Amino acid sequence: MRAARRLLLPLLLVLVGVLLAPAAGTAAPRSALPGTLHLQMVPPIRGVPVAVDGNTARSDAHGRVNIKVRNFLGLDQRLKVGSAMVTPDRRVVLDRFRGSVDHGVRDRIVEVGLRTVRRVSWRYIDRFESPVPVRRVTSMRLRSNTGEIVEVAGDQLAKPLWLAESRTQQGPRGLTSKHLYYVVDAVMVDGTSVVNRAGQKFVPWDRQSWVVQLLFFKVSFTASDMFFPRRAGDGIQLTRADGRVQRLPFGPDGTVLVPDLPRGTYTLTVRGGGLSFGRPVSISRDQEVMLTVISVVDLTLVAVGVLGVAVGLVLLGRPHLRRPFRMLRLRARRPGRRRWRPRAAAGLVLVLATAAVASLPAIPARAAPDAAASPTAAAPASVPVLAYYYIWFNPTSWNRAKSDYPVLGRYSSDDQEIMRRHVRMAKAAGITGFLVSWKHTEQLDERLAALVEVARAESFRLGIVYQGIDFSRKPLPLATVRADLALFADRWAADPVFGIFDQPVVIWNGSDRYSATEVADTVRQAQQKLQVLGTAKSVSVVNSQSTLDGQAYYWSSADPLVDRSRDKLAAMSRAVRLRGGLWIAPVSPGFDARQIGGRREVPRRDGETLRASFAAARLSQPNALGIISWNEFTENTYVEPSEEWGSRYLEVLADLLGVAPHPDAQLDSSAEGDDWGLPAWAALILGIGAVVLVPLWTYRRRRRRRAAATPPAQRGAARSEEAPLHH
Repeated sequence: MRAARRLLLPLLLVLVGVLLAPAAGTAAPRSALPGTLHLQMVPPIRGVPVAVDGNTARSDAHGRVNIKVRNFLGLDQRLKVGSAMVTPDRRVVLDRFRGSVDHGVRDRIVEVGLRTVRRVSWRYIDRFESPVPVRRVTSMRLRSNTGEIVEVAGDQLAKPLWLAESRTQQGPRGLTSKHLYYVVDAVMVDGTSVVNRAGQKFVPWDRQSWVVQLLFFKVSFTASDMFFPRRAGDGIQLTRADGRVQRLPFGPDGTVLVPDLPRGTYTLTVRGGGLSFGRPVSISRDQEVMLTVISVVDLTLVAVGVLGVAVGLVLLGRPHLRRPFRMLRLRARRPGRRRWRPRAAAGLVLVLATAAVASLPAIPARAAPDAAASPTAAAPASVPVLAYYYIWFNPTSWNRAKSDYPVLGRYSSDDQEIMRRHVRMAKAAGITGFLVSWKHTEQLDERLAALVEVARAESFRLGIVYQGIDFSRKPLPLATVRADLALFADRWAADPVFGIFDQPVVIWNGSDRYSATEVADTVRQAQQKLQVLGTAKSVSVVNSQSTLDGQAYYWSSADPLVDRSRDKLAAMSRAVRLRGGLWIAPVSPGFDARQIGGRREVPRRDGETLRASFAAARLSQPNALGIISWNEFTENTYVEPSEEWGSRYLEVLADLLGVAPHPDAQLDSSAEGDDWGLPAWAALILGIGAVVLVPLWTYRRRRRRRAAATPPAQRGAARSEEAPLHH
C-alpha cells in the first residue's frame, strides 16, 4: 500500500504533464496574429486608396502601400482597393491580385493589378494643319487594340471622353501593365468618312490631347459645251453623300472652287445652259473636275439632223413628193451612166453617221488629277513593273493577323477566277507581271499551273520567288533547293509567260543564309535555263554572291520619307550592275507587321509613301521595279483593292506609271451599269434616231409586204389610175 502511495504522486504529475503538453504546444498561427501587409500597385500609381480593419492608406510615388492588419485570416474579404480619381484626368479600378493576399503573412509583397481610365480630348485639322470646326463632324468611331468600339456623336464630340488606358495581365514574373491604344476608324462629315481607316493611332497613356487629321481637298469645277469649245452653264448642283444638295455659281473665270471638300463620291449636275445629266464623281485628291453640257444649239443641231434623215426616208417612199426637189439637181442623168440609187445612198449615209457617233470618244465627268498636286508623278516606266504575288491563301488564312481584307472577299488561291481578276486589275494599273511566291508542293504546283494558264490567256508575265526558307524562317536543305530549281526549269522554263527577260527569272529567297560556295554549287545547273537572283540586304552580301545573276532586294519596311533608303538602293544597284547582274529595286506603299510580333510601322500617308518609294527605286536605275506587294495582307504592304483603302493604291501606281485607264474599272464590270461607253449626247442622238427611224422602217416593211401580196394586174391598174395625177 505504501508503495502504491509512493507511485501515485509521480503518476499524477505525469498525467498532468500529458494533459498540459498539447495546450502549451498549440500556439496561435502567424496568420492569426497582427502584422503589416505590403502591397505593390501595377502599374505603380500614386494615391491609390487601400482600406482594411478600419485603417486607410494610399500608395506612394512608387505605387507601394504598407498597412497594418488585425490578422491575415480572410483578409481578401476585408481588404478594399477603392476605385478612385487619382488625378483630375485619371481613374483607377481594381483588376486582380497576384495570388492570395494571405501571402503577406510571410512579409511577401502582394501585387495589385489596376485598370486605369484616362480622360482624353481631341481637335480636328485638315491636311494643311488648319483647324476644322467640330460642328462639321457628324460622328467619330474609335477602335482599341482589344477590339472595343467607341462611337462618339453629336454634343459628345466637343466634350472630353473617358477611355480605358491600361489593363494588367499575368506574366511569368508577375503582373504586367499593358497600355492600350486606339485607332480612328471613321470620322463622318457630310455622310462620308474623311480619314483612312486605322491610319491614325493614339495611346492615352502617352497623350491625352489628340489631333485628328481630316482629308479635305481643293476641287475646282468647270463645264463646257458638248459640241463647241466654249463655257456653258451658270453653276453646278452638288449632291453630297448624305443627300444634301448645294448649288454653287460659276465665277467670272467659269469655275467653281471648293477649298475644303471632304473625300467621297458626289453627284454633279450643271445648272443652266442646256441639258446636263447627273454623274457620280469620286474625290480623293486635289482635283479639277470637267463636266459637259448639251446646249440648246447642240439640241437644235441634233434635231435638225434627225429630222433631215426622217424627211429623206419619207421622200424615198413617195416619188411624187420629190418632184419639187428635182429642180435642185445640177446634173442630168446621162445615158450609160450608172443610175443613182437614192435609197441605197441614204442608207449608206445613215450607217456612216451612226458609226461616227458611236466611235466618238466618251466625255465622262471624270476628275482629272491636279498636276501641281502630284509632283512625284513619273512618265511611263521604261522597265518592267513586277508585283510580288502570293498563292498561299486558304479561306482560313484570313482568320490570322489580318486587319484588312480584299474587296474580292476572303478568297482561296485555288480560285482561277480570282487570279484572272487580279491579273486584269494589275494590267489596268500598268503592272507588267507578278513575281509569284512558290516552292515545290503538290498544292502550290497546281496553283502555279493555274496562274500560268491565266497569264497566258491575258498576255501577262510571271517570275518566281523561290521560298528557300520554311515557316520558321530556317533555310531549306541545299539538296531540296537544287531539286526544286531543276523541277521548275524542266516544267515551266520554256513557257512564254516567264519571258520577262532573256531567261525566266527565279529569285532565291534565303540565298544569303548560305556561303558563296554553297550558292554557286546549287545554282550552277539551273543557270543553264534560268536567271537566278539573290535577296541580298547589303553590298557585302552582293559582293560575296557574284555567281548569281543579280539581286532583288525585298525591302518592305523602309520608310523613304525618313530613312536614307535612296542612298542604300543606289549603292546596292552599283554593286549588282558592276558584275553585269539584274537589279530589281523594291517599291512599297507602307508596312505594319505588329500583329505578327513586329514593332515597325511605316504609314501609308495616303499614297505619299508609295510615291517616295517609287522615286527612290527609279533613281537606282533598276532593270525592273518590284512592287511589294500585290496581296501581302499580313505585313500590310498590299496594293490590291481592299475594304479599307479601296483601289486608292492602284490609282496612285497607275498615275506614277502614266497609265490612262482607271484601275478600279476592272473591279466589277457591273459597277457602273449606266455607263455605255458613249457620252450623253451620243446616247441622245442614238435614242432619237431609234425613236424616229424604227417606226419608219416598220412602215416601209409593211408597205413592201402588201405590195408583194398584190397581183400584178391590180398593181398595173392602180398605176394607170394614178398616172393622170402626175401630169
